[in-house]
Amino acid sequence: MLKLFTQHNRLAFRGVSLAKRTFLSDAYQCRDAWNARLTTPILEKINLDTLYYDLEQRFQQKNKISAIDIDIYANKLIDDTHIEEVADLLYKFRLTEETSNTLDSTHHALVRNYLDHGCYGQLIEVLNNRIGYGVFLDDYSANLTLDQLIKAKEFRYAARVATLLALQEDFSNHITKALALYSCYRYAKAPDAEHFDDLAPVEQQPGEATEGQKKKKKEEIKVRVKFLRNEFFDDHFDLTDSQLLLGKTFHELGRGYGGSVIGSSCELLGLTLYKKYEQAIAFVKQNGGKEVNEEAVQMIRGTLEKESNKEDEKFVAFSEIVNTLEACMKINKDSFEKLILEQVKKSVEEHERQQIEAQAKLYTDWCNLRQQRLDEDMDRMQRMQRLKEIEQLAVEMEKEEQKLWFFENEDKIDLQIDSKRVFYPKRWLGKKKTPRTVDVDYVPPEVRQRN
Repeated sequence: MLKLFTQHNRLAFRGVSLAKRTFLSDAYQCRDAWNARLTTPILEKINLDTLYYDLEQRFQQKNKISAIDIDIYANKLIDDTHIEEVADLLYKFRLTEETSNTLDSTHHALVRNYLDHGCYGQLIEVLNNRIGYGVFLDDYSANLTLDQLIKAKEFRYAARVATLLALQEDFSNHITKALALYSCYRYAKAPDAEHFDDLAPVEQQPGEATEGQKKKKKEEIKVRVKFLRNEFFDDHFDLTDSQLLLGKTFHELGRGYGGSVIGSSCELLGLTLYKKYEQAIAFVKQNGGKEVNEEAVQMIRGTLEKESNKEDEKFVAFSEIVNTLEACMKINKDSFEKLILEQVKKSVEEHERQQIEAQAKLYTDWCNLRQQRLDEDMDRMQRMQRLKEIEQLAVEMEKEEQKLWFFENEDKIDLQIDSKRVFYPKRWLGKKKTPRTVDVDYVPPEVRQRN
């Protein structure tokens, strides 16, 4: 049995922060299965410097890179020397037509390398720019990311990762859901929580200086257009405000926990942060008699008080949420953090071993798939090379045949030469003028000299 939360109670009684340890066990890292990729024949003989130079040359000359080459480069990384280069190549590869053939192991290798070397800011930048890099977290990499960020007390980054997962609307993995909930709770609990609005995706290439790094403000470029499209806000991917994103994430997570105390508290807290006040009041009335956590109520009250300071005209009606809440729902006085931690512990105990076995098998499948794709590319290149050789051989044989049978086919060759001649039509230079008639009997007059 894996040792999980072995020091949980002891640390709690001593007053030590539980965020100092990781929730997942060391076995969840699957390091042996992950490092086994380096012993495969493909990656064992690869030189990163040579491969990077070759990929750069091919991209500059042909503007085309193979998906298997990017995957080999990303999986060969073992230190932080080429971390920036692999992101740059992935950004360029995203602009080619081959991007649809990207392997899942490529994105996974990129995420794991960022985590292993503590490049959390760069990882969040890549995940934010979904259009530029196209990197999305799977369940396993999401769990590793959230767990390591929580351990490093990077709750701002962890909450941002949770919001990105919420935008995908997929919390089917129980461990991911529990870790995302704890990340959002710790971020929202901090009284001086920083906003991650500045972590919104930016349209810039890797290595390009941001606006804050530039000394001069970027010159505004105006483009004349025929018409302006109507503004559209989808209330989903267009969200950039950290409070709204956090509220949407809490609401999505609360729906995943059903009608439990955690579910009701998270849904109501999410609707409040999301500024869906009408829906919050309706939720309270529909769920009358259910329990809601006292700490969540305090967080709701604090959020409403901050909004009341903004002197919103509509806020007077929405301030009734707390009064309606206390009148219709039961208050649960247990520690909200304790309830969430129990849920995390339960999810890890029930699903960790199963996910470890599945991921170890997936690593092996990725190695086999990488070998298969490489063999297919080699076969395709060999076929293309053979076709070129056959075409060149046919041309040479035709020339040799013409030399050997020249005299027998001389007339035929002459006809071919004549058929290739181009006869241009005569140019019309205008109507010809009739020549003047000369009078033969014409006698010029005498010219006499005057005295």
